[in-house]
Amino acid sequence: MASFFRVLREKKHSIGLWVHFAVAAAVIVLALALFIYPAVTIVAVVGDSQLRQSGQSRYVAGWFKSASGRYLSWANAYLDKNVAAGLDHEDIAATEWPMFGSVYFLVTAEELHKQGKIDATEGTVRKAVEKAAEIVASPVTATWVKEKWGDDYLDRENVFYRMLLILGLSSYESITGDRQHHALMSEQRTSLAVELAEAKYHLLDDYPGECYPNDVLWAVAAIERAARFDDANHDELAKNLMAVLEGPLKTDKGLPAFQASARSGGIMQEARGCGNSGILLFAAELDPEIASRWFEAYESHFWKETDWMVGFTETARGSNVDMADVDSGPVLFEFGSVASGFAIGAAKTVGRNDRAAPLTMEAVACSWPTPFGPLVPGLMGRLGAGSWSLGEVALLFSMTRPCLVDESIPYEGRAPRLVWVLVAIYAGLGLFFIGFEIRSCRRVLRRYRETVAARKNVEPTPAEGGQTFPAEGG
Repeated sequence: MASFFRVLREKKHSIGLWVHFAVAAAVIVLALALFIYPAVTIVAVVGDSQLRQSGQSRYVAGWFKSASGRYLSWANAYLDKNVAAGLDHEDIAATEWPMFGSVYFLVTAEELHKQGKIDATEGTVRKAVEKAAEIVASPVTATWVKEKWGDDYLDRENVFYRMLLILGLSSYESITGDRQHHALMSEQRTSLAVELAEAKYHLLDDYPGECYPNDVLWAVAAIERAARFDDANHDELAKNLMAVLEGPLKTDKGLPAFQASARSGGIMQEARGCGNSGILLFAAELDPEIASRWFEAYESHFWKETDWMVGFTETARGSNVDMADVDSGPVLFEFGSVASGFAIGAAKTVGRNDRAAPLTMEAVACSWPTPFGPLVPGLMGRLGAGSWSLGEVALLFSMTRPCLVDESIPYEGRAPRLVWVLVAIYAGLGLFFIGFEIRSCRRVLRRYRETVAARKNVEPTPAEGGQTFPAEGG
């Protein structure tokens, strides 16, 4: 019986040892994924010569392929559960993000496909492209704008939604050649173009009483893209809109107003970082020369450099106005997260890779990149719209905007210090956890061996346990 309990104690110690090793291994794997991987990724991006020359990292295509699987999982659930039908139409993030996130996915897939970096007609990416188009075209997705505009939401104004509808479906047709959504796209392209052309200032509202010039410019860019499938163009509309943005809607900073009155043509909000970056993402498709001037003005009044970081501010430098809302995203030390994130694409379109490259380095470092996707934009998308993928898709959309001018400026400077600080934090934490677990395993193993050795020393030998005495006799 004693030997039974002795064996049981030995197995208990042995099992405890292996449980400790298993927990340590799990912690080490997590440390590698959550801390060492980000540090290595950031260092690779900083050293990426392609990023410095072209403004686009060589790793973007791989990131997009990885994001496609996450987007597909979310899109399937979004459609299967009919999520859009049950949303509060006043919840901006929950209603708008699925629509424009899906359009960002389609436009990004189209651009990477054109670049030859991915084949968007096969595999997971193609499946995700199909689901994205389904979300964009579905009337259920439009539930929130129906609440605002009524059943004729496709027949008047409603610029934001109709622009995204046209833009997304044009990218879908460009990728796949499938014309299943062509009639809807073409009808909306034609009707919205007529409305904008007939409007006094070529402006229409996103929502009743809310007009944002950057959305109107995106709408005209989307109209021009879609028109190519019908061998048409709307160049006159584009020219007239740019004249308005360069005329009555031009602020004293040399940039279009963030918000305007579609009826009076008056400025309602001055230029803001998120709006500047947003409008510049497509401005060069309408007029590269004007877009370049706008970027120079943007840089002059909103670009900020410190000893630690660079980026664009949400309000003009020196304005002493704090501005942060759902459009700007988080604003830290005056730097706008949306302004700086979308400025990557804004800079690329006008050949300013000297701005796109350091902004990309910072964006990657601040995003907390992991094998499961970047955690920070993932968390923002999860909290805002229930999706881990929409935030990273928006960032990849910005990173893949094409250069639309003849000459570009490469980046020859150093990485912002913030990037190296974050590398040190990621690597330091990773090495700390790995080192801690290795030392812990060594201590536990040493104690186990000492316990086993001590037990052997106190166990009775066969001679001691079975001692015999000589028999008495003569």
